[in-house]
Amino acid sequence: MANQVTIAGSMMGVMEGLLYAKQSGIDLQAYYDCISKGGAQSKSLDLYTPRILKNDMNPGFFVKHFVKDLGIALDEAREMNLALPGLALANQLYISLQAHGEGDLGTQALILALARLSNVDFYKA
Repeated sequence: MANQVTIAGSMMGVMEGLLYAKQSGIDLQAYYDCISKGGAQSKSLDLYTPRILKNDMNPGFFVKHFVKDLGIALDEAREMNLALPGLALANQLYISLQAHGEGDLGTQALILALARLSNVDFYKA
């Protein structure tokens, strides 16, 4: 579960960075090429950014399975008296994907949930 907690947080950072870059008018491929060589480099960045840039939401890991895992991690955190607000927020965003019928998409679909919050069409030129 600690792995899933870590991934949830890193996915939030990757997706928020992409959304910020998009709204700033930065070329997203150039953005990825630049940050993937510095301190922001991560497995999640390298695995999911190329998929997102191609609008490829095919699952490596399903949203619906991640929601299950994040729920387990949150339940265990409560039993340990741990406050994990980042995990709770990620869980709610992934649940919102399920509510939109997107539970069978890959976890990179988080970009869709975040874009919806800001009324941004991430794939509009």
